Amino acid sequence: MTHILRLGIAGLGVASTQILPPLAKLPFIKITAAADTRTDAVAKFRQAYDGEGYETVEDLCRSANVDAVYIATPNALHAEHAVTAAKHGKHIIVEKPMAMTLAECHAMNEAAEKHRVKLLCGHTHSFDPPVRKIREIVKDGELGKLCMIHTWNYNEFMYRPRMRHELAMSRGVVLNQGPHHVDIVRLIGGGLVRSVRAMTGVWDKAREWQGSYTCYLEFADGTPATLVYSGYGFFDTAELFEWVGEGGQYRDPETNLNVRKRLRDVRTPEEEEQLKEGMRFGGAREGEYSHVWSGERKQPFFGLTMVSCEKGDIRQTPDGLRIYGESEQREIALPAGSRGREAEVEELYNAVVHSRPVFHDGRWGAATLEVCLAMLESAEKRQEIFLSHQVPSPE
Repeated sequence: MTHILRLGIAGLGVASTQILPPLAKLPFIKITAAADTRTDAVAKFRQAYDGEGYETVEDLCRSANVDAVYIATPNALHAEHAVTAAKHGKHIIVEKPMAMTLAECHAMNEAAEKHRVKLLCGHTHSFDPPVRKIREIVKDGELGKLCMIHTWNYNEFMYRPRMRHELAMSRGVVLNQGPHHVDIVRLIGGGLVRSVRAMTGVWDKAREWQGSYTCYLEFADGTPATLVYSGYGFFDTAELFEWVGEGGQYRDPETNLNVRKRLRDVRTPEEEEQLKEGMRFGGAREGEYSHVWSGERKQPFFGLTMVSCEKGDIRQTPDGLRIYGESEQREIALPAGSRGREAEVEELYNAVVHSRPVFHDGRWGAATLEVCLAMLESAEKRQEIFLSHQVPSPE
């Protein structure tokens, strides 16, 4: 008989519209509760999922019908809510970024260890099958020693509707999209980043937070890596990938232009907030930009990642990987497998039910946040930042 993990959702914002539909289909998960300050959203959750609804995360964590809590509340509340869940004996998945400071990460890890619960850090693209396969090839030494990693992503992130506090809290793209990039590179490179040198950009005065970054990482073994991101919506990296989007879905080539135009038509921050409010769970525009789709899905694609080894190069393709070797080129087709939030929950489930290790644990999440915070510090000080909280890639 399949053991069922009962999952509560802390926060019914836009992220919940991405989390709930795929997780509700998993045979080993039952969505049993949710918490949100909006009573109308809680009422709709009760109706849609026949679950318990609460106005506070504290009350959610008291429920005897919840085994684990998925924390999708605003970034600044991640630490508080994770510690609360741990104190009530609930296992935890926390959205990226793990927290706002390393001190908060340490408090979360201490609470999880003290109360003997599992803590998993998501949501990042290091869960994607192509990224994991690249790590396997690098680790096995099939192409010789790892020499360098480069990854680039261009999209319209800065012009997706936002609440006024959101871009400030995530420092634009750095703490929101940066964890995806950093996790990909850290996993492939072995995890142990020695230092960071970065510059960030604010190119649109109407959206005053960082919309781009260029980052150089050096791993402990000397391997270099670069991360480039622009969320200003001119070029779209998906154009290089047969218009496959971030989650493996087809991405309309006009997406960047359409999203930018919509935001130009919004006259005030209040109008933008109203637009975003409607996209939350229970809102009039629920599901918009939620990445919930039907139809054929290719492999996930968070920009273009190139990995160079002594005896060849590796890059992603819509269906897997392409290897450029010394004497031949070949394709590696990969099964769809678990990805995104399904992969996160499966990892937590296996840890709780089958006593397997949590690969993306709190130490890993803290190390990723350390890199992202170092990007901001390096850009501000215009100097190299050395790191001290790194951990090796999970194996």
